[in-house]
Amino acid sequence: MAFASTPASSVSGARDIYKEYIEVRKLIGEEANNWETQKVSLGDMISVLKTEITQIEEAMSELKKSSTTADQKRAELAAKLEAGRATSTAFDPQLAKYEASVKALSARMPDMLKRELQPLLVRLPDDPSATRLSYSQRMQTLIGIMAQTDKFNSDLKYISEVKTVGTESFEVQTIYLGLAAALFTDAAGKYTGYGYPTNDGWKWETVTGPDALSITLAVDIYLSRKAPAFVSVPIKVD
Repeated sequence: MAFASTPASSVSGARDIYKEYIEVRKLIGEEANNWETQKVSLGDMISVLKTEITQIEEAMSELKKSSTTADQKRAELAAKLEAGRATSTAFDPQLAKYEASVKALSARMPDMLKRELQPLLVRLPDDPSATRLSYSQRMQTLIGIMAQTDKFNSDLKYISEVKTVGTESFEVQTIYLGLAAALFTDAAGKYTGYGYPTNDGWKWETVTGPDALSITLAVDIYLSRKAPAFVSVPIKVD
């Protein structure tokens, strides 16, 4: 059989083409391998990003819920505050009335009681509508004054004090019958009398004769100098 001869140039060209083909297939294989690796990496990255997105969405949802809850609590607190203000405002006229009554009562208090209550009396506002004292502070002041005043008024109170008559001063023993009246006498029995409250303060009057003797006896009985007995004493009520 006869074979046709193949030119050398054609064989050489085919060999070059085959080499290029092999190189192309090698590159395709390398790119395919690289793509598989990158695809896995991209898949992992997408999975991580999806997880982060889910976490962010959950966090945003929680923040939204927290914001809603905070707004609700803020609204509730504002409503309670407004209700408290409305309540205290409603009581202001009555509270101012009590303060005025206590001020009027303080004018009829004995000096010794007013001295004890002075730290509280100075807290009574001159103008209730302009005071800076809180509602609770004003209530505490009133309660403190009334408690001490009631305690004084529910019992007899004995003190030794100095009273001036004309140009003479006497040390006298005084017994307060609550806030209603008082009896007094000096050690020698020269200066004896009674006192009573008025809107302008306490008034003191001296007595003589049987009235003076009965007051002196009453004081002596209270101080256990004389045996207990019923004694009629002069008392004036304004």
